[in-house]
Amino acid sequence: MASTADWRETYRERLRSVDEAMALIREGDLVGMGVLTPGQLTSALAGRAEQLGSLHVRALAPAEPRLFSPGQNGEREIELFIGDPLRAAHDAHVATYLPNTFMLGMKAFDAGREEARLPDVQITSCSEPNEAGYVQFGPHLWTRKAYAKRCRTVIGMIDPNLAPAYGDTWLHVSRFDALIEGAIAPVDLEAVAQRVETLSAEGDRAELRELLSLASPDQVALLEQVFHALPPKIVRQALGLSVVDAAAQAIADNLAPLIRDGDTIQVGVGTPSSLMFKAGAFDHAHHLGVHTELGSPGLAQLWERGVIDNSRKTLHRDRCVAAAWTGCDGADLRIIRDNPAFEVYDPDYLLNPALMSRNRQMTSVNSAVAVDLLGQIASEDRFGGHMINGTGGQPDTHISAALCPDGRAVTVLRSTALEGSLSKIVAQHEAGTLVTIPRYLADTIVTEHGVARLLDKNHRQRAAELISVAHPDFRADLRRQAAELWGELGA
Repeated sequence: MASTADWRETYRERLRSVDEAMALIREGDLVGMGVLTPGQLTSALAGRAEQLGSLHVRALAPAEPRLFSPGQNGEREIELFIGDPLRAAHDAHVATYLPNTFMLGMKAFDAGREEARLPDVQITSCSEPNEAGYVQFGPHLWTRKAYAKRCRTVIGMIDPNLAPAYGDTWLHVSRFDALIEGAIAPVDLEAVAQRVETLSAEGDRAELRELLSLASPDQVALLEQVFHALPPKIVRQALGLSVVDAAAQAIADNLAPLIRDGDTIQVGVGTPSSLMFKAGAFDHAHHLGVHTELGSPGLAQLWERGVIDNSRKTLHRDRCVAAAWTGCDGADLRIIRDNPAFEVYDPDYLLNPALMSRNRQMTSVNSAVAVDLLGQIASEDRFGGHMINGTGGQPDTHISAALCPDGRAVTVLRSTALEGSLSKIVAQHEAGTLVTIPRYLADTIVTEHGVARLLDKNHRQRAAELISVAHPDFRADLRRQAAELWGELGA
């Protein structure tokens, strides 16, 4: 174990300016970056890419359009989450999608497989070192540490806005090849408020003022320079403040009876699943535990009220655990900040079904874009292969709940899209549709019209169950199509 003096000397030796750190990236390298990489770091990488001419980039939920603009030399990979900022780049074939999963993301490298393609360089934000010489990655851990432990070169940028978090989120400074100080300043909330008052569109000003009061400082830091210029709708989404609409409320009301006292729950990103805490789907239960990929608005507030106490969990008892607390709103993040009841862990460990399925009454709740009458769940695309997002952790968490002996894998979705003109329960998916969950792993489907139980049902029985939760306007046509495909469904 290095002494205090040793690590301080190591830290000083590895301090670099932004340009010096970027010089460690070589032409042809594959550079990885995770969710919520600070703009200062992604801008520096974009500048280095332009200098080198050829650079490959792998990004988890990227938000830097400059790195994914046409004419770039080198592959641009989007891992697990596409998201709104880079959907256009994917549609234009500037970027390609890496169909990875959290549970298998590090397998090829760890197993020594010749096809392993780990990034050569990982860039990440991190905290200042503690008295033992360890930095941490904060509440939005994701794959930051998992990659940093494995990549050839690791570049860290000290972020004073990084909220402290508990769990397996620490890494010694000796693992970094370069550390950058001073590039990120502490968030200036007063300056953000002043820009809202003087530079925002007058019609947006009152709502932006309200949103700023609801956000946590680390949330504001990510939007600091553009907060005043963004439409309130976009800010609201970024802060996890989406409104519970009538359909989402009805879905929550149908989900509630499925939640048992003592369940260990996972709730996924996207809507309507991310609205389930705010809509009260779990309010009636007692002694819930949390073992999840990420957070949703209202999760920590439910812990504060005592509904979630983690007292009956099999794993990580008395703790809420996640790969990241991304997705929580400002009130949640203020509760989570420096709170030992909330921990983060590498997703290849935490979301591995071999572990997660051991939880007592593991219950997953994830969203879908469409479900066909056999129970094939599509959560990534619409209109036959047009990707709107990736898998995220849905395969990992759904499989975990499906494998748990007393678990339940729930999929929630609104029954229609496009203002009611399109059914999301379909007889067959369009050609080219990406099936996220195959029919033999389908379990329970919930819409605003009811609950379809698919486990242990044959094709005709599944079709009947799903038609019963489709929008009434589409049921007759779905029943006719089902009869043509699989025979009459019966009464």
